[in-house]
Amino acid sequence: MTSNNNSDDASVESSGPYDPCDIDEEVLEYIKANDPDWVALYVTFNGDANPNFRFDPLSIDWKRENSAISESRHIKFLEIRDLQQQTDEHYLYCERNKEDRVENAKAFYRSVAANRSLKYLAVEGNITFGLEMKDTVAILRPFVQSNNKLRSLQLGHFTMDARTAQTLASALSNCAGSLNSFGLKRCDGLTGRAMEKIINAMKVQTNIAELRLDEIDIDDDVGIVLGVALTTLSLKSLSIQGDYEMRFGSISEAGMEAICEGLSQNSTLETLDFRRFPIGVNGGLCLAAAISNNSALALKELDLTCAVHSAQYSPSPLGWAIFFDFLSNSTLQNLQLGGNNITDDVIPDMVECLNSMTSLTQLNLWKCSDVTTSGWSDFFRLLKNNKSLRKCQMYVNSISNMSVAEAMSSALCDGTSVESIFSSNHTLSSIIPLSFIKNPGIKLLLKMNENDDKVEVARQKIIKYYFLEENNLHELGRMDLGLLPRVLGYVDKYEPTRLYELVRAIPSLIHSNEEVIGTKRKRKRRA
Repeated sequence: MTSNNNSDDASVESSGPYDPCDIDEEVLEYIKANDPDWVALYVTFNGDANPNFRFDPLSIDWKRENSAISESRHIKFLEIRDLQQQTDEHYLYCERNKEDRVENAKAFYRSVAANRSLKYLAVEGNITFGLEMKDTVAILRPFVQSNNKLRSLQLGHFTMDARTAQTLASALSNCAGSLNSFGLKRCDGLTGRAMEKIINAMKVQTNIAELRLDEIDIDDDVGIVLGVALTTLSLKSLSIQGDYEMRFGSISEAGMEAICEGLSQNSTLETLDFRRFPIGVNGGLCLAAAISNNSALALKELDLTCAVHSAQYSPSPLGWAIFFDFLSNSTLQNLQLGGNNITDDVIPDMVECLNSMTSLTQLNLWKCSDVTTSGWSDFFRLLKNNKSLRKCQMYVNSISNMSVAEAMSSALCDGTSVESIFSSNHTLSSIIPLSFIKNPGIKLLLKMNENDDKVEVARQKIIKYYFLEENNLHELGRMDLGLLPRVLGYVDKYEPTRLYELVRAIPSLIHSNEEVIGTKRKRKRRA
């Protein structure tokens, strides 16, 4: 079991021969970055699902070994995964021992409920062993109500019946801790009435800043409740993700309008995630209008990956133009639009919007399959005047074409004149995946753009890509003497092999300096 060496309870270890612990490195890195006082226990009840999990936790006698969980005061993060049988042998074993294993599972959850040091608890339903989520929630209710350190509670893969909803709402309304994140995932049967109970319970907890309702069939009734929640809760993050097959989301225009109405009155939300949740074209327009019309809203991140999309029809260029016009004055810093039906005709309006969004630093255009190489060439050509975008993710797109690379290079440095280089894009420093870009010059330009001093970036580009070009070397002879030392300094640092060419380009300057030096020496001898 992992422990924090700085903890006073570092000596607390499991009392038995088992080590019921497996670390999810990605989760741990996130927790470590956000909370220096972290320790995690990652448990799955399915030994067949992942070869990294070498045991089945329910084979442990938790009635005897419960101190491993209940008395370990240095465990801060606990994630319990679902029971999903992967083999017939495992399934039959579970069925033969079903009654004993259900009781053992209850003992395990009671040991969890006895722990008062947990800050992050995630539970995925254990329905396959007969322990329903309503039983789990009932066992954990006193834990939620008495643990004043609990910050995050995430529940997934279960059916939300009336009893479970009531028990969960009661636990949330009486939560003793500073709970700031609550989430439901793959929760079947979530009705508007059940959601209303949960939202009303969350109103009591003023610290809750994050609400996640992922892979849930959100209907209009739930949409109406969410719209109200956006006006009554001080949420900073709202996630309504669909699954990878985009099966969830029976919400209609009326439900989306309710959510957007709440958003138009919200002043706290910073992150909105509709990834893979099919809100449709009209839903996207309604959402963009709500963001545009609410001057008090300071939304920073908007994820619409595979969301502004319909299987029946594609958004028209006019529809996209209206959508981008709404977003052009937003305060977004991160915009994700991958997987939508963006076409070549949409590119000009999209880039015009991007160039107007002065706060936007990150853009994700993953798998925009309807954009051709001609469209991507236009994209980079028009992006030349952008002054804010730093990172652009473009996985699964046709950007390796030579014409796209030329447009990309020209946008980063148009070497036709000093003025054109100065007005090039000096901000974009990351295009992902860069491995598809074969031109080493583009990689160098992106590297130069990493410098926060954009005046210096422009100066270096002008020197390297204009004055040091063979056809332009003669202009060095007519250069102002106040600027020439900067050119020489750059060459000495970055292009030392070009010094000979510089000497050939300005011989008069070299001869003049020799005469001056000789005069100074003669005066020194007479003294």
